Amino acid sequence: MKKIWSLGLTFFLVLGFLVIPTQGAEKYTIAVLPFDDGSIQERWWDQSWELGKGVSDELITALLETDKFRVIEREQLEKVLKEQNFGASGRVDAASAAKIGKILGVQYLVMGRITEFSFKSSGGGAIGRSGLGLGLKTTTARVAIDARLVDATSAEILTGVKGEGEKKQTNFGLIYDWNAIAFGSDEFRKTNVGIALRDAVNQVADGLANKAYAHTPSNVVLTGLVAYVTGDKVYINLGSSDGVKPGMVFVVLHVLDLVKDPATGEVIDEISEPIAEITVSEVKEKAATCLITAKLSSKYQIAVQNKVQQK
Repeated sequence: MKKIWSLGLTFFLVLGFLVIPTQGAEKYTIAVLPFDDGSIQERWWDQSWELGKGVSDELITALLETDKFRVIEREQLEKVLKEQNFGASGRVDAASAAKIGKILGVQYLVMGRITEFSFKSSGGGAIGRSGLGLGLKTTTARVAIDARLVDATSAEILTGVKGEGEKKQTNFGLIYDWNAIAFGSDEFRKTNVGIALRDAVNQVADGLANKAYAHTPSNVVLTGLVAYVTGDKVYINLGSSDGVKPGMVFVVLHVLDLVKDPATGEVIDEISEPIAEITVSEVKEKAATCLITAKLSSKYQIAVQNKVQQK
């Protein structure tokens, strides 16, 4: 009997080792576009707040906390938005979002709308020089956001996720001067609005994680740039954070010209010539070292700023 029990225990232990690695499967890469706050009529907050960007930043933090995504940095996203003339959030639909996603080399994009961002307060008190005061007050803060998950290759909207947060409090406490508080600061996060926002983005992040991993994303071709060249080694600006692994093959492209939409000036295509094939030999977080494995053209030499595209 002991022998049978021992064999059974061994079987489950082996099975456990086989199953556990699948739980740590490669994370999907995702980018969060600035949220649209155009539906909000009543604006009580400080006019310097960039609400759409602020909410997307909070969502990025919540997505990272799920430990299920690699999230593109906002600076990288803003650079692409500027280059592609997508600065106004109202101009971004599923198709243009997918275009941005292909440039960034992500599987998914998140785009959304803030449908409520309200703060009701009754009672009062004196506000001092620091922007804070004391008084008996009742406050109710509500935040509601709608997010859509877009497949970056097919431009299909896979699902919509809603998040809502509410925080109501009646006590003798702080009265806030919103003009003295920075959106996204630690001080903001302690307010009722900050707490309600955090609840809303957490709901959205959990919902997106569940939906994303219930769907198999279309294959994404990684694209980047040559950062440095020496001898037969080529360094590219893609690394493990982008999903690059040793053995991957990239084609180095010399871009001859850009094709632009004559009406909008948007870049819609490019004319390029392949120069060489390179194979990844070493990977760091934000860079990879590649070896030249095939020359495809004698007309151009590999140079910094050349485009690289996964084969």
